[in-house]
Amino acid sequence: MGSIAIDLDDAALAIQREGEAAPVIAPSVIRATPGERAVGAAAADEVRRRPREVSTRHWLQLAAHESLHSAVMLARAELLARLGASAGGAPALVAVPPHFDAEALGYVLAALQGAGLAVTRLVDSAALRCAALGLDRDSLVLDVGLHHLAVAAVRAGDGVCRRAAVRWRAGNGAVALLDGALQLVSEAMVLRHRFDPLHDGATEQAVYELLPEATVAATRTGRARVVLERPGWRLEVELSRDQFAARSAPILRELLAFAHELRPAGASVDVVIAEWLARWPGAVEHLEELRDCELHVLPEGFAARAAAVLDTTGGGGRPAGEAPVRLTRRVPIFAEPLRALADDARRLGAAQGQAPTHLLHAGRAWALRGGAPLEIGRAPDARGIALPDGMAGLSRLHCTLREEGGEIVLVDHSRHGSWVNGERVAGRVRLRAGDSLRIGDPGIEFALIAVGADATAQSG
Repeated sequence: MGSIAIDLDDAALAIQREGEAAPVIAPSVIRATPGERAVGAAAADEVRRRPREVSTRHWLQLAAHESLHSAVMLARAELLARLGASAGGAPALVAVPPHFDAEALGYVLAALQGAGLAVTRLVDSAALRCAALGLDRDSLVLDVGLHHLAVAAVRAGDGVCRRAAVRWRAGNGAVALLDGALQLVSEAMVLRHRFDPLHDGATEQAVYELLPEATVAATRTGRARVVLERPGWRLEVELSRDQFAARSAPILRELLAFAHELRPAGASVDVVIAEWLARWPGAVEHLEELRDCELHVLPEGFAARAAAVLDTTGGGGRPAGEAPVRLTRRVPIFAEPLRALADDARRLGAAQGQAPTHLLHAGRAWALRGGAPLEIGRAPDARGIALPDGMAGLSRLHCTLREEGGEIVLVDHSRHGSWVNGERVAGRVRLRAGDSLRIGDPGIEFALIAVGADATAQSG
């Protein structure tokens, strides 16, 4: 019996069977009530027409410890429907999302074993992705599930990739992105044709199925046509990439906020995202904020392929049937990385901008060039910026801005921390014009600007 590798990514759940060239991939959108099709069967074509008979949340419910009995049953039913009877007893190595805690993984294991799989090991999918790419420095793995956003920090060293931290929240996700795009198309059709496709489940489903192609076209060409046809009538609207991007911006900003929280300020790291997210209008543009980082775009099913390779190279774990099943968060970096499956890496924030000349605060500008370092804190030197004693999170000498080789560098001296663009400074960081500096709690904000020789800004 051949082994099976599974990636439990609910936006693109993938199953790679031994001997098959590519995994079978589909979102976790399944029948949830008995009817014409069995419970667990794919139901993406009914998600808008019969929303009460379709489940898209069962994996999220396991992660969030909600409706556990029904969630385990639905997850099991989906696996049975996709694996078929021939998979009974097959050994399986399973890549699990990093936001599943130990309790949630127990329920996941119950669903997997209930589907007849002999699970040999669970492996953290974020660490697995980075190891399979051969990444040898710290990384951020961005995950957009059907109903959640997550970012995992992966540390590299001593020949392994190790998942170190994760930030996630249930709520927004791929379904919310599609809902926003669907609403945008509906509004455009009402304005142009006085027809609301959302008034009927069939037309709503028809538009919904057009959205993936439309959003990809908008990203590639800047514009997308959405055409809704029925016998005797045809409705067409054209929307720009910027319109789709603006509708998605709140969700993408939330994802980026997690990335900023986990990335040390200014650190150059690898950023890993799924191919479908890279094709979403505005997604890569938001990631440009992570300057000096390398972006890696992975195809759907990458983690399942990587798990299959890990299994065949002796990383499969204990023999099937032996307890306990362990979770691996440390994955050896692949000797032969699967980089051919990923898009070529690209540098984010390539337009670096110039070093700042002044620091702005409370209507005043302090010069940063050609003089002594600028100290900030409750008791800086005479030239520095003295901050009030009453605010929490401030040190006597909190941080220093100094000129080094034509660059402006912030050195953090405090135990409370300094933040640049929402990222905590790990010792020191190079600054750019347009950056924002925050220190203290709830925080004092400073802006960094660059002005020419003829500028009239007041210097301190």
